Amino acid sequence: MDNMMLWVGLALVVALLTFLNQKQVYSPGVKRAYRELQELTGKVRSGQSGDADADRWERALTEMNKHPNEFNKLEAEIGIRRAFVTYLEQHYPQDPRLPELRETASYQKDSVWGIKIGDYGSKK
Repeated sequence: MDNMMLWVGLALVVALLTFLNQKQVYSPGVKRAYRELQELTGKVRSGQSGDADADRWERALTEMNKHPNEFNKLEAEIGIRRAFVTYLEQHYPQDPRLPELRETASYQKDSVWGIKIGDYGSKK
């Protein structure tokens, strides 16, 4: 009987840990950056972005870069890298980061392994 209680207890602990792992608890900064980036990406795609959005982009991206898992989820969900590149191309084409950001945004990552998917041919 004691053995059975141990197994039931272990199953409950595993179920609880699984539930807590699925429940996404974000800090207020991540939540704010997440919403901000979703809004900014929508503005870029609808053509309503403006020069004044640069600070918002920088703050939100800086916050999300502190949380790579959440950044990658958001990237897979809405493609923020490509949207940021589009924003810079429209409003700040002289930005020195643009060539590197274009290359980074051109690679789609596999959602499981983080492997770059794309043309692996010569870059010449």
